[in-house]
Amino acid sequence: MIEHSEDMTKFFSSNLTSDIIASYIFNVNKNVHFLLFTRDVEEAEELILYDVLSVLKSNFNPKKKTKILVHGWLSSAYIKARDYNIIVVDWSKYSYQIYPISRYAINHVGPHLSKFVDFLIISAGLQPQDVHILGHSLGAHIAGIAGHQMKFGKVARITGMDPAGPLIHGDNMCCRLDENDAEFVDVIHTSVHYLGVYEPLGHADFYPNGGGPLQPGCGLEIGVCTHRRSYRYYIESLFNEYGFPSHRCNSWDDYLANNCSSDVAYMGENVSTKARGKYYLRTATSPPFALGEDNQIKPEMGYHLKMIIP
Repeated sequence: MIEHSEDMTKFFSSNLTSDIIASYIFNVNKNVHFLLFTRDVEEAEELILYDVLSVLKSNFNPKKKTKILVHGWLSSAYIKARDYNIIVVDWSKYSYQIYPISRYAINHVGPHLSKFVDFLIISAGLQPQDVHILGHSLGAHIAGIAGHQMKFGKVARITGMDPAGPLIHGDNMCCRLDENDAEFVDVIHTSVHYLGVYEPLGHADFYPNGGGPLQPGCGLEIGVCTHRRSYRYYIESLFNEYGFPSHRCNSWDDYLANNCSSDVAYMGENVSTKARGKYYLRTATSPPFALGEDNQIKPEMGYHLKMIIP
């Protein structure tokens, strides 16, 4: 499996020194973990950066698609829906701190993740075109930073679920998610002008219910409920391929006035990588959220959604 010995030597020698410095300052090597979930074993297997044996003895299969989740709320849904390599980036040591510390941490966690993906490419034969990184909130920007800094190709896709807005606006593109970070970048906005951002960040940006700051069913709670809706919608899309048809429009007002183009894209897992622009749609107030082409609730989808983590 290890075929690129010369590249591997250069990769390890050029990165280990900088990693030692980073670990002294922020200790991402100690505090960030990469956990592999597959259908083959019930427990997570830890993959360790620069530890080839940890990869070889695991159930990681480079012939399968690889989903990298920066928060792990999607992991159980993916395991039930698809036979993929699911890698959860556990950065809880920093993500559960006060927000400014978490915000600062992404400048270290993002590059650490980029080195990890490069490591899998070099050591395990992972192909960049088989990699999809998904991140929620600050995790979306970690995904973007990782994609931007990779040295061994560009990943196929990055999905940002309500990318965080506070202390991010105006940042240099190297330090937040943008459309240059992967071959295709799609973004779901659910709490714009509050915890999220309104500005388009990807090739295709989706604004369910106008993007917020309120989402139907959240009442006046414009914090956690609306912020979490982004990944709840995404989880549902794993089981309902055509559940979230979205129309390309210039604005929510144009959508409400039926003044949109004929271009339709499906928000979530099955979005076309040819989608470009801003897309708007409605959802229901509670699971199942998808309304489909006819804007009608599909109660038969409800049984799939019990794995959703609120």
